Amino acid sequence: MNSNDGNHMKKSLAIILILSVFSLLLCSCDTGKKPGFDDDDDWSAETTDGSDLPDYSVRRSPSHNLSRVDATENFDLMNFDSDDPWGAHQNLRMANGSIHNYFTYYSLDAYNNRVNENLSNVSMISRPIVMEYPADEEGYVIYEISYSQIFPISVKEYGDVYTAFFSYHGVGFLDYYTGTTYPTINLSTQIDSYSVHGDVIFQGNKYRMSCYEFREQEVLSSNVEQTADGAVITTETIKLISTTYFIVPEGYDGIVMFVYVADDSNKPLDEVLAEDNPYFTAPGIFGDDEDPNDYVFIGINAPQ
Repeated sequence: MNSNDGNHMKKSLAIILILSVFSLLLCSCDTGKKPGFDDDDDWSAETTDGSDLPDYSVRRSPSHNLSRVDATENFDLMNFDSDDPWGAHQNLRMANGSIHNYFTYYSLDAYNNRVNENLSNVSMISRPIVMEYPADEEGYVIYEISYSQIFPISVKEYGDVYTAFFSYHGVGFLDYYTGTTYPTINLSTQIDSYSVHGDVIFQGNKYRMSCYEFREQEVLSSNVEQTADGAVITTETIKLISTTYFIVPEGYDGIVMFVYVADDSNKPLDEVLAEDNPYFTAPGIFGDDEDPNDYVFIGINAPQ
């Protein structure tokens, strides 16, 4: 797997999820306090509290087998030490509920021509549920961060569909104290899970840190109907459940989730297809090649 050259950054977390046409027809901080949510921004208008996720309250260990992933990568040393917290000086748009962002559905014929019009293109990401477990190694903890993303797909198709998929933005994570983004492997159509491992400096000591991601898909509803002009209206509701794990030193509380919310749903098809590979993105400083105004942020706090 090749390391990222720096061009694949957070706003390029455009992930492709292939849909089977057959299944469509069948199923048819200097104070230490993080910034607050601005009520003028309607990013949590729908109150999704994670109740559509599995019941985590009775578990005492991670819900996934962390030794079984589709791809693995290592990252270089990350430094989480800072006397002046990066996040305290950023005008980050914080959210405390669900977040809306954009996706794009594609229906292609046998010649790779697009034959659809999107009638809806806004997904909803639920507020994440955070669990904490003891790690096998003393001095470490496991954070489990779970959230769902609902895609209310509605498209009008004007020809025979050979393949169908949609492109969406996954979330990312960064360190509040230094602004360092956590490394990722792109969840392409080839993989639904990964792990990345490396060393971090925290409170003057070196620790081993690991990050894991798992993606699961569920079709909630599906319907296909003919229109008077000979086109087809396909409506479908897809739910993705994403679970991220961080194995970090005890006492570390700097994880922040970020979500790309700008509308880039007119991105050319060839650029979207070019993103469909499990490339590795190394740690970097958030804001080097993106506009923070295009993002919404959620502080990840351990359960009390």
